Amino acid sequence: MSDADTSITSFDFSNGPLRGTHLTLFPACLQHRGGTLLETIPLRAVAALRVEFSRHERLLGWGAALVAIALVVMLLSGPLATLAGAAAKEVAGQLQGSPSTAGQSVAGVVIASFGFLQTCARLLPVAAAGLLLSAAALFALGWLGATTLTLSLGAVERAYAVRGRNAMLYDFAEVLSERILKTGP
Repeated sequence: MSDADTSITSFDFSNGPLRGTHLTLFPACLQHRGGTLLETIPLRAVAALRVEFSRHERLLGWGAALVAIALVVMLLSGPLATLAGAAAKEVAGQLQGSPSTAGQSVAGVVIASFGFLQTCARLLPVAAAGLLLSAAALFALGWLGATTLTLSLGAVERAYAVRGRNAMLYDFAEVLSERILKTGP
């Protein structure tokens, strides 16, 4: 076994979209290997290397939007339930005062419709609670963020991301960076 065949270091992806794959650094190349994936990148082809941690601002924004929607839904639930209940009582009161029975079937449908709207309005706080739980999940995932190792290969970039702040990926990137500097152009 020659020195070119021995690996210097490796990094296993335990979570995220690359879960189950691993990066292995050899003296002259970087290999990304998984169940159905094999990619070998010569170190001389790497123009730049970047490793960074970033939070997912889009998920944080969607979480804030869901909180705002949940608050609006909560604020509207009480007045909507009151309005639908009052409308149902008014139609029922007009029906009792009317001597004709011909309009009772239409009025019954209208009363049932207002009753249904009142029930739906009373369930809006449950929907708002669901929105708040979804917002909490989005906030958690957004705040957790990702650590991404990016290799620039001429006009192409390869990004390798792992969920959360990952010190082991930073360490791997440091060894890779040192090896790229030793390899030279």
